[in-house]
Amino acid sequence: MRKSFLIITSLILISSFAFGQTVVSVLGSSVDNGQPVAAVPVNLYNTEAVGGLQFSLKDVPNQFSVVAVQAAGRAAAEPFEDNGIDQLPNTSDFGEGDGLYTPGELYTDVNNNGEWDGAFSVEFNDRDTTVSILIFDASGNSIIPGNGPICTILYSIPGTVSDEIIDLKFHEVLNGTPPFLLVVTDPDGLALNTTWLNGFLTVGGIEVNIAGGGGSANYLSAPVDIEMDNAVPVKGIQFNFVDTGDYLTLVDVVGVGRGADFTFVGNEINGQAMVLGVNLEGQVIAPGNGAFVQLIFQVSADAPLGAIPVAITQLIVAAQGGVALPSNGGEGVFDVTTGVDDQTELPTEFELAQNYPNPFNPTTTIEYSVPAASEVRVGIYNLLGQEIRTLAFGEHQPGFYTAMWDGLNSNGARVESGVYIYRMSSQAGFSATKKLVLLK
Repeated sequence: MRKSFLIITSLILISSFAFGQTVVSVLGSSVDNGQPVAAVPVNLYNTEAVGGLQFSLKDVPNQFSVVAVQAAGRAAAEPFEDNGIDQLPNTSDFGEGDGLYTPGELYTDVNNNGEWDGAFSVEFNDRDTTVSILIFDASGNSIIPGNGPICTILYSIPGTVSDEIIDLKFHEVLNGTPPFLLVVTDPDGLALNTTWLNGFLTVGGIEVNIAGGGGSANYLSAPVDIEMDNAVPVKGIQFNFVDTGDYLTLVDVVGVGRGADFTFVGNEINGQAMVLGVNLEGQVIAPGNGAFVQLIFQVSADAPLGAIPVAITQLIVAAQGGVALPSNGGEGVFDVTTGVDDQTELPTEFELAQNYPNPFNPTTTIEYSVPAASEVRVGIYNLLGQEIRTLAFGEHQPGFYTAMWDGLNSNGARVESGVYIYRMSSQAGFSATKKLVLLK
């Protein structure tokens, strides 16, 4: 779910793509404090073949030196199976396991030219304030049309750099001998119309991490706390929540604690949950630590048992004036259990337990037990007896079950605070009703 709120950059990219223009951009990267080397990808979008390119990047303020520049993606060597001339692994014949392509080894013909292509040549010159980079292929090969990183710059980070944003800006070295211009050429050496988009590298900074969560397949999750440790006021925040396997679908976003006065919105796009938080009245998330927003997910019915890796990506934290702050998104796990609790003994009777917590905000858990196979319905009702949300309905096998309510009605709208009734009924004739209280 990658929807960018960097409107100016997005419009430039959209405009460039629409007219077939080549775009070279620095992909924003971040590293922890104390990490000695940072890898910064440079991206190329091209709708026609590129013969080569040269550019310079200035780090502002100037604090880095360059360790190496490596070809990547379509500029890297075509993948091959290092199995020697007989193409069979573990036979120790000529060329096997040497890390070099040997004629006869199987390879992926990325350029579709009928022969194996090695990496493009990458040369760089680390000047006092700038690194100049030249990417070309002496054999006349071209970078095929596509979109993705074509090189990675490895910057050395001195130990004196901590909690900073370093701007990485394209610029032309006009006083060099010869001058080093920003140029992308076609296979005939003619310059292509190119847009150059600057980027940045964040070192250390604000930590945003994941805590809590977990749930059962085919049920709403327990609240996933997003925690932030910030020493300065935060004006706005945007991030993607990614789960491996795409088993979690975002259904609710609620500001809590220091984020209670913020407006949070969330969307599900391309298997990722994107969250944006702002306060239109000028308030900020005060310095401190702990949860500032909670996420509720629908757990897929086919979610596997165990721990699903989750992570915060595409993180942007803004200070007053919209200035981006150094920030790092954390990783975690989301524990999935079955809809039936893992208990050795089956229940001997139907039972509907009191919800917890009660009162609650934003979610509460309802446990119930089924002693024999039966069609069961669990729902939320208002004091007029009108059902406003069905939590569970269908055939249940004997076992202990858990349902969760996030304070939304069947239309996805948040209900008013107050007293509500939840009711369990079964085809076998059992019926039970209890009260719960929603607070805001």
